[in-house]
Formats: sequence, structure tokens, C-alpha cells
Amino acid sequence: MASSRLTTDHMSASVIKRAAVLRLYPNQQQVSSLRRWQGGLRYVWNAVLDCVFTSRDINGRWPTKAEMQALIVGMKKMEGTEWIADIPAHALLTLADDLYKALVNWFNSLSGKRKGPKISRPRFRGKFDRQFSVYMVNQNTSFSDGLVRLPKLGQVKFRAGDLPAGRLLSSRVYREANKWYMASIFECDAPEMNAAPVECIGIDMGLKTLATVFDGQGIREVPKLGALRRHEQRLKRYQRRMSRRVKGSNRRTKAKLAVARLHQRIANIRKDYAHKATSDIVASAQTIKVETLNVKGWAKNRSISKSTADASVGMFLNMLRYKAAWAGRSLVEVGQWEPTSKTCSDCGSHNATVVLGVSRWVCRACGAIHDRDHNAAKNIYAYGEERRNVTGNTVESAWTGGDQAGEIPPVPQVETRILKRTARKSNCALA
Repeated sequence: MASSRLTTDHMSASVIKRAAVLRLYPNQQQVSSLRRWQGGLRYVWNAVLDCVFTSRDINGRWPTKAEMQALIVGMKKMEGTEWIADIPAHALLTLADDLYKALVNWFNSLSGKRKGPKISRPRFRGKFDRQFSVYMVNQNTSFSDGLVRLPKLGQVKFRAGDLPAGRLLSSRVYREANKWYMASIFECDAPEMNAAPVECIGIDMGLKTLATVFDGQGIREVPKLGALRRHEQRLKRYQRRMSRRVKGSNRRTKAKLAVARLHQRIANIRKDYAHKATSDIVASAQTIKVETLNVKGWAKNRSISKSTADASVGMFLNMLRYKAAWAGRSLVEVGQWEPTSKTCSDCGSHNATVVLGVSRWVCRACGAIHDRDHNAAKNIYAYGEERRNVTGNTVESAWTGGDQAGEIPPVPQVETRILKRTARKSNCALA
């Protein structure tokens, strides 16, 4: 029997980490500096990656992360690359850390230590690939009325909602389409826990209806938004227009920007909808039981891959996890192999004949007529736990059936983070 998973915490319940995204409005000089830093980070990435593979061919071993960082520091003093010193130091060290993690993930994928699909080796970055983010620590970073002071950049205008009241840990500046943003992480006190109007709810996730919620009294549905479907024809028109433009021309750059801005609009609509839906769910119940799904497996199915991406089920579940932790709610994740859709919520009998795609079915034992999603939500509501292992990280649960659910202990606060050729001859210091 599959096991459910109970959200746990490894930090103090009184302190959490929250993120805030600010829209930046840099002037022309500041934009030039940011674009120059992004180009410099791309150059450093390619140079260090070239040295990594060259060192492997010559010395027979892969360099360590400390050696990569030392190489980047040495490039600041080399003739012809002194301009690297103009890039924020934390961005350069983070770049070495990211490259080392990419190599480790590639090694583990080849050796079978990493589960999931195979990961390709780190590749060289081109001019038209996604640009690097510029990471900055909290040193010399301060906020004032509509202005933020950034190291080596000066004061930049920004617009955002209420910033979290706490200590700034780090920030990263990045560009989407033609807009600049800064994502900052704050360490702040946990919010006060408010009492919920309902003790428990069960949530069944899907594509036809994004979420079906049962609170013990009635059913309410969170309909799918379909932001991509709504803008699909417009997106096709923009992409056809871009494909007709000559590569490297100003008109192609303009058409490419229009496609990027429409993609950003679709993503923002989807994210806003998920934020509002999850906040409403968390505020409605003390214990939230939700079905976990194999989202990556769905994405590989050609019949439902586009609908899976458009529904953003994975983002919905992630938001539900950290918001439930912030509000002091108990979150129980029901395993994907639990027979929630095939079990009758009235008599508890198992109907193996129910297959995927059947929206309504009749119980063979009691004759009850069930809506597939509504029945699954009721069964998830009745899902309870029996025992837990010593570490507390895994919950071994059992199916209770009927309307009796096991008692779920409260969940402490959760730490959240925001978290991004063959070898050739090279005159690198690692060789």
C-alpha cells in the first residue's frame, strides 16, 4: 500500500523565509551594466566549463568546486579579462557553485544514483540562450521609499506590494522579456495562526477540474483556468510572424520580444490564479488532505501533456504546501496509488472495473451512482493515518474507508526558498 507524506520542518517554528518579487525600473546606464554582467557571466561559465573538460582530459580527474572558484578569482587578474572584477563577486561564486552542482547531477544521473530521467552534461551557453541571473548578497542592499540600493548599481526604482518585515538574506536580478525583476529572500517571524472554519477537507486534483474540494458537508470545485488555451491562437500567430523574419534582423528581435511578452502574460495569469485558489483553500480548513500526482509522468503523455502544463498542478501543490505551513495547517499528502477513484465512498467496496476517462460510474455492491472526482474527494477526506516511523519524515498510513478519518497532528512552519562540444585545447590554469 502506498504511503502518504506529512509535511515536516527542520527549522524553528517562529522563523520562516519568505520571498518577494520586485519589478525594477533601471535607467539606461543601469540596464547596460546589467546586460554587460549577464554577458560576462556567460563568458565565465563557458571558460570555466572548457577548463573543466580540458583538466579531465589532461589530468584524468574533475576539478573541485574550490578549484573552480579559484580559477574565476584568478581570471580577474589575467590580462584581457580584468573586466570580470566589475561583476558582483557573489554572482561569480554562485556561478561556480551552480556549475559544480550541474556536474554532480550529471555524474549521479550516469551512475544511477539520481532517480528520474537522464540528465545531459552541462553545455556551453550561447548568446541567444536564457541569460544568467545576477546574484547579490544583502551587503550594501537597502530599501527606501520606492528605491532599492544595489551593490555596484546604485539606486534603482522598483514597484512591489508590501515587503516582508525581516532581515534580507540575498537577492537575484533577472530579466524576463524586456522587464527586469529582483527576487529577494527575507528571514522573518512566522505569521499568527488563525482558527479555520472547517476542521478537515479532502482535495482531488485533476485536469478536467483543477481541484474538487469536499469539507464533509458539500462539494465545491476549482475550475481549470486554461490560460494557454485562451491565448493559443494569438501565440501561434506571433510565432508564425517571428519565423518569417530574417535571423539577426531588428524585425525578428521585435517579433521575438512579442512572443516572450505573451508567454510571460500567460505565466502570470496562471500564477495569479493558483495563488488565489490556494490561499482560499488554506484559509478554509485546519487539516488539508490532498492527492499527489505523477505530474512528470503526465507531461510525457502526448494526449494530456499540454493540458498538464496549462493546469500547472505541480505549482498548485507547491503553493499549497508552504502556505499551509505558514498558516499552521496540517497537510496530508495521499499517495497516487491509493484507490480513491475506484472505492465507493458510501459502502467502501472496491470497483476494479472503473477505468481512466470514466466520469460517472455505479457501485456494484450498493448501486450508488458516483461522479468520479466527487467520489475521490470524499475518499481523500476519509483518509487517515495509523503509525509513523521514528524520524517523523514518513507517515505509513492506512485506508480507513467510510467517513472516519484518523487524527492528524499539526504541522510546524516550513522553510521555503526560491529558489536555476567536446573538450578543446585551452590555456587554463587547471590543465
